[in-house]
Amino acid sequence: MRLSPPTSRTSARPPIVPYDVAWVIVAPVIALAIREPRLVQMDSNLAISVEVYKYVLITIACALPTLVVFRLGDSMTRFFSAHDLWSIGAASGVASACSAVLTFMIDRLDSIPRSTPLIYAIVLAIGLASGRLVAIWRGSEPLADAEPEQEVRRRRVILVGVDRFAAQLIRLIDCQIPRTVQIVAALDVRKRLVGRTVNGVKIVGSPADLRSVIDEYAIHGVGVDEIWASDGVLESQLAAHEMQEACAEVGVRFASMSGALNLRPATNASSWTGAPNRVISPLPIYFKVKRVVDVIVAAALLCVLSPIALIVAGFVLKDVGAPVIFWQERIGRNGRKFLLYKFRTYRAPFDSLGRPIPEKERLSRIGRAVRATRLDEIPQLVNILRGHMSLIGPRPLLPIDQPEDPQTRLSVSPGVTGWAQVNGGNLVTTEEKNALDIWYIRKASLGLDLRIALRTVGYFFQGERKDRAAIEEALRWRHKAIEIDNLLFTDEPRREEKLPPFKPAGESGNAKNGLVAG
Repeated sequence: MRLSPPTSRTSARPPIVPYDVAWVIVAPVIALAIREPRLVQMDSNLAISVEVYKYVLITIACALPTLVVFRLGDSMTRFFSAHDLWSIGAASGVASACSAVLTFMIDRLDSIPRSTPLIYAIVLAIGLASGRLVAIWRGSEPLADAEPEQEVRRRRVILVGVDRFAAQLIRLIDCQIPRTVQIVAALDVRKRLVGRTVNGVKIVGSPADLRSVIDEYAIHGVGVDEIWASDGVLESQLAAHEMQEACAEVGVRFASMSGALNLRPATNASSWTGAPNRVISPLPIYFKVKRVVDVIVAAALLCVLSPIALIVAGFVLKDVGAPVIFWQERIGRNGRKFLLYKFRTYRAPFDSLGRPIPEKERLSRIGRAVRATRLDEIPQLVNILRGHMSLIGPRPLLPIDQPEDPQTRLSVSPGVTGWAQVNGGNLVTTEEKNALDIWYIRKASLGLDLRIALRTVGYFFQGERKDRAAIEEALRWRHKAIEIDNLLFTDEPRREEKLPPFKPAGESGNAKNGLVAG
């Protein structure tokens, strides 16, 4: 999952460069000239020329916003990568498809050959990629302020297991200044690779030859200091054990490639990363067919709300600037992390100089209105289509906000709206919110979802209201369910929840500290 950058210091840079603008203007003319040269001749028929100009203007109008959305200007550096190349191909395809659809709607492509959009997509992609290749060539010289490479004692390393990670590791080490590691050879179990090279490093044998390879290099005066094995090789415990023994005999350090680069998994005690520790009771059958309903309704809503989404995006662009989409990592079904999308309503937390902006200055009237009407959550329809969310369910929480025992709420997909949102939203405490969500999971049905949908529509006219009766019912039901659960799981180490005597919501005391954002 590739994350987008924060907005504080990157939004000020123009998302499109002059070269791309120039190529966008020239590309449709080149595509027409390749397909039908007579269409771009100066002495061609006037009616045909009008159609040509119309197509060129449409393609330019479609391509420029597409380049901005894909932020292709960010890749105009010497560090152009395969990911950027994929973005160029996707942007070219989208721009060509949009221009073809609009042109077809206007005149059904009567005066333009039907193959022109395909040729245009290829020409546009080639031109954009060529500009990046020139940027790589111009930036190939060393940095002006880089220090000259120093003479240091380099660690000699042999790689065991050739894969994509090993190939990139070799390239990474070649870029180090000053160089502290030298890859002297590689070993691989595939005999057909022996004698070949990977990014300039010779594959000299198989892992079984490790000891003899180390000894032979020693004869030539090259002492091997470390052995780095790929994760694929380490999956075989027998092979890993044999290599460790061989390294121990000759006094060579043995490590995994990821361990040598300190690429360990993150450990954060404040975020929930585990899996459910108990087998919860079966969910309602309704959840098995709910996904079909979610996709159909979300696709329909996306079509209907597209004009409103464009208007909101325009207001957001004018109010807080680009990008118009805000993302945040949340926890979904079965603990899977995903990126939740919203329209931005807050300005960046820092200015271009890195100075913090006061919270009260970040939210404008437009942002406050968009949040109040929940129009900022329209992009979450895309989350539904991608399978990350459902229309109705528990709201997805940040890792740090997960309850102590979250297996029930994480057994279903989170929702755009839910039982907790229509019964108080931001007015309920953490305990009340969790009880309402779990009550919904156990009682879910088509009728209950329709009820939640109607109350969500009413929210736009009435605002948030705390339904004490629904909250008291959910708390009472949750209180009894936990008591039964503690009795059933007597064979596990007791991790009982200490429950205070049940009180109605109006008697729960000061709930100020328990407010949560929906």
